[in-house]
Amino acid sequence: MEHSWTTVYKNALCAGAFVGGTLGLLFAPRPGVETRRLLQGKAELARKMSARLPALRAGGIDDEERRARKLASLHFTTRKEVSMQNKILTMGFVTGAIIGGVVGLLYAPRAGRDTRDYLKSKAEYTAEEAKVFAGHAKELALEKARQARAAAAAATRAAERHEAEAQAAEESQG
Repeated sequence: MEHSWTTVYKNALCAGAFVGGTLGLLFAPRPGVETRRLLQGKAELARKMSARLPALRAGGIDDEERRARKLASLHFTTRKEVSMQNKILTMGFVTGAIIGGVVGLLYAPRAGRDTRDYLKSKAEYTAEEAKVFAGHAKELALEKARQARAAAAAATRAAERHEAEAQAAEESQG
């Protein structure tokens, strides 16, 4: 199934944002509140600089879309398109990773080292609980197996007794 370039870019952007956000949370040098406080003064400077950037021209987008639709209708992909799609995929992933990393750094609930320590302790606790649960499950399975063996032995004895009674009744009649 063929995807449009914007879909590929969006998917790569989301994947990159997820990865970047996770890494940002895990490796944040300090809690996000402190990081945001440090960056508040820089935000105004960034706004002023972005206001000076020239507006992007939209004229090339229509031609590019038209070309992409024509190529999609032909149902084949050229090497140039594959290369372009790989570049778009990479660009989307990197952009998403940067955005996710920044958001992760800015909204980290605690420093990355503390987050990693917390996750490590939770993983150790969960592993220990899993071992305890597995031990209980094993004990329960062994108990049920013992009960099943005892029931099977009782059923075997009852069947043998019933067979013996049937033979005795047959012999007394015959």
